[in-house]
Amino acid sequence: MAKEIWSWAKTIILAIILALIIKNYVFAFYIVDGSSMEPTLQDGQVLMVNNFTYRIREPQRGDVIIFVKDEVTGQRGHWLTGRKALVKRVIALPGDTVSIRNGQVFVNDQALEEDYIECALSENLPAITIEEGEIYVLGDNRRPGASLDSRSFLSPVKLSDVLGRVEYVILPSLGKVD
Repeated sequence: MAKEIWSWAKTIILAIILALIIKNYVFAFYIVDGSSMEPTLQDGQVLMVNNFTYRIREPQRGDVIIFVKDEVTGQRGHWLTGRKALVKRVIALPGDTVSIRNGQVFVNDQALEEDYIECALSENLPAITIEEGEIYVLGDNRRPGASLDSRSFLSPVKLSDVLGRVEYVILPSLGKVD
């Protein structure tokens, strides 16, 4: 009897360890909280996030990412870490210059093609150059006040704060995020 209990205990402990390793180094699940990424992502959708990709390479322009911003208030923390995670789209990379003029985002003085947005920006942003180790992110919902992103932080996001790339919407409908 004791041998059987010990066998079950070892199996359960191993399963927990493997689950934590997979969650921290391979993929994790997050729930969209809010409308900042509409129409791409909807409030309440469950996302599968690849935690491994950015261990091999840095984010690319257009990637939809999960990152932490501890000083942001009013957002739910991740169920396991308690840290506040946000989902946004990468707009500019280290060395890029980003600006917003007349509702259009410009990266390196070229207008960004953004077929994933429904509403142009209402504000202008003077040109800023993204430093090494940082990226500039925006929510896809560009209505005033709809997204906590690099505009509202008044700063880019540190690459060290990026948790992973959103790969799939798991619930309520299965689909790849582009």
